[in-house]
Parts: sequence; C-alpha cells; structure tokens
Amino acid sequence: MRSNLFSILIINILIFINAEKVCELSSICGNAASIRSQMIAVRVEQERHGELLDDLTQKLDSCLSKIGVETKLYGKSCAEPSVLTQHSEINVIVVPEYSKHPFVVACDQLSHGGGWTVILRRTDGSEDFYRDWNDYKNGFGKLENEFFLGLDKLHAITSSQTQELLVLLEDNEGDRRYQTYDNFRIGSEQDGYALESLGNTSGNAGDAMATHLGSKFSTKDRDNDKHATVHCATNYNAAWWYNACHHSHLTGKYGDNNHGKGINWYQFKGHTYSLKRAQMLIRPKRQCQ
Repeated sequence: MRSNLFSILIINILIFINAEKVCELSSICGNAASIRSQMIAVRVEQERHGELLDDLTQKLDSCLSKIGVETKLYGKSCAEPSVLTQHSEINVIVVPEYSKHPFVVACDQLSHGGGWTVILRRTDGSEDFYRDWNDYKNGFGKLENEFFLGLDKLHAITSSQTQELLVLLEDNEGDRRYQTYDNFRIGSEQDGYALESLGNTSGNAGDAMATHLGSKFSTKDRDNDKHATVHCATNYNAAWWYNACHHSHLTGKYGDNNHGKGINWYQFKGHTYSLKRAQMLIRPKRQCQ
C-alpha cells in the first residue's frame, strides 16, 4: 500500500514539473513571436524613414533650385562644396558609379590647394595593413587616423573622372616631401585593380610609382605580382601594386626598417628606412593650375 502511494506521489510530482516546463516553453514561444513581430515593425519603420529622407532630399534640391542656389547635399569629392559638409575634414560624398548611397571620406583642404580626398594614411602603426583581398577591396581603418579607402571606391572615383594623385611623405627627422601625378586611374576588380595610369609627375620625393604602372594589386591571399618565384605580398607582409617587387610601398609595416618591409619610398629614403608618415590623396584634375 505504501509502495503504491509513493508511486502515485512521484507521478504527480513529474506531472507538475512537466506542466511547469510546458508553461515555460509556451511563455518563451510567446515572447519569441512578440520579438519577431517587433523586429518586423522596426524594419518597416526603417524603410519608411528611408523613403521620407529620400523625399526630403528631393524637396530640398527642388527648393534650392527654385531660388537659384547652385549647390547640393553631397558632392562627388572633397573638391565639391555641399550643403551638409562644406570645407570639412570629414565629408560625405556620393559616387554614383560606386553606389547611390553616400559614404564618409577624409578630406584635406590645406595641402597643395586643397580639395583632396585622402585614400590612404599612415601615422603611428595603430592599424594592421597586412590584410586580405576583401579588406583592401572594401577598405578598413579609422578615417581620423590610419586607414585605406578601398579599391572598389578607388576604381569608381578614378574611372568616372580624371584624378590627380598627391603623395605626402615625412621621415623621422621631420623632412617632408611630396610627389604628384596628374592622371591616376585604377582598374576594376576583374582587372585586378591594376594601376592603369599615372600621367605626368612632379615633386621633390622622386618618382617611385612608375615601376608599378600596369601592375595588378596583390594581397596575402591574391598573388598578382610579376615576380617569377616570390609572392611579394607575403614576402613583405603588406599589399600593393607589386611589380617584382617594389620601389614604393606605403602599406608596409610601420617602423620596420628591414629591407623592403616598412613604409618605403625608394627615391626618398630607400628600402631600409620606414617613413614616419605617408598619405595618398586624390582630387578631380584641375584644368588651370
């Protein structure tokens, strides 16, 4: 008799526990459904806000046009004034050949007449430049410090309008040099983001880019260089338009003075001197200098 009572007690306890679990599962499922419903609502609201922003942009453009104001919300480069970000170190631009959506860039309005969009900056070694193909394709880093804009954006910008390239260099002793090129153009990903054009050059740093003309871009996971036996990107722990291998190397490891592995500009400091600072900047070519 006692055994039967004990068995009944155990069964009742198990039923109670299972009932609690069923309740818990029911509650969780209910919450999940509620969360999913809220997520859908948020997504719809985001889309609505996007449509409202597009509508407001069109109305503002129309208004400015009616009163004869020749300006726009976004320029195509740091050289173009805009309503939102005129003469700023950080700008928002739209390059239709890249995307209909605006993106943020760093500007230099002081060097060599201003209007420059910074595409690469090296200052202190805080960013790792030994990266793979997708990182260089899309860009990486922090605009206020070290970064690379991205090969997709570079191709779109340089193929849509003739661009000048400005290279700014500084050694550890404070000696600053520059070099300009008046027709800088990068190919598409299908073409390996090849360095298709440089144009005429001038400056006091020396021409360390000419040897790279026509070279495709190489990264640690994409060997496009012209060296018969060496993978230049893995050999020098960086990425670049390697020929076989380099005279310029602005993606090299910061502070590394080993042969060819640092931030090098051969005509300035050679292969065994890593520069303190380096920048690459572009702007639409000016007809009258």
